[in-house]
Amino acid sequence: MKKKSVLFLFFVLCVFSVSTVLFSQPLFNDNLTAEERQKLADGEILIRNLGKAKNISLNPVTPQAAELIERVKKLKPAYLAEVIQIRPLSGSENLIQNIKPLLLDIEGYVGIPYWSERAQDWFDLYSSASIVKNDVTETGSTLNVDLYMLPFGDLNVDIVLSDTDDGVFYSMINTGNVKYENITVVRPEKMQSFVYAFKYNDFIVLYGIGGVNAPSVFFLRERIELSFINRIKTFCKFIFEKLE
Repeated sequence: MKKKSVLFLFFVLCVFSVSTVLFSQPLFNDNLTAEERQKLADGEILIRNLGKAKNISLNPVTPQAAELIERVKKLKPAYLAEVIQIRPLSGSENLIQNIKPLLLDIEGYVGIPYWSERAQDWFDLYSSASIVKNDVTETGSTLNVDLYMLPFGDLNVDIVLSDTDDGVFYSMINTGNVKYENITVVRPEKMQSFVYAFKYNDFIVLYGIGGVNAPSVFFLRERIELSFINRIKTFCKFIFEKLE
């Protein structure tokens, strides 16, 4: 009986330790529910439909986190989603270095499986993906990329991946208009997504977020939300799972 009590106490202390490190410190704010916090504590990938920037769960715990939050708020998205996973640092020491080639495998974006809720079928995330320009420096890479994304067609984006003091910061921003049936639905720089992988205490945080500042009108809302936001979710989830 005494041995069982000691083991139970050890288990409780371990769980309490993880919860304390992740949630008593200001990594996340009160926008996370108890169930969502438990999923993160269990190591699961958490996907959240946010709608508005005020629903972001990440706190400005680092300069890059603060920059990310500010950029999303400035975007004023009508459609927004987060994808988050927390991993123990022990056993994941190379994770941040390993995520870089995945994010920079532009041609590989085509092969990412994407489930279309509208068509109820699997497609490639993008129909085509090619690098127009690639500038590599000591601190990262800046790329201009042509993508083809149904049902919106051609899409040109700027991708920047930079090393930070604690991890890697990735951004993708559209450079031109995005159209649906000859109607402009997204203006330049109004579709943005970010991936921030960083060390926090004894953990590595994988944080992805993407939003679109586009008209929230009844005949476009479903197409935009399903096509844009689901791609953000799909991309981040795929990258995070590839690291396992």
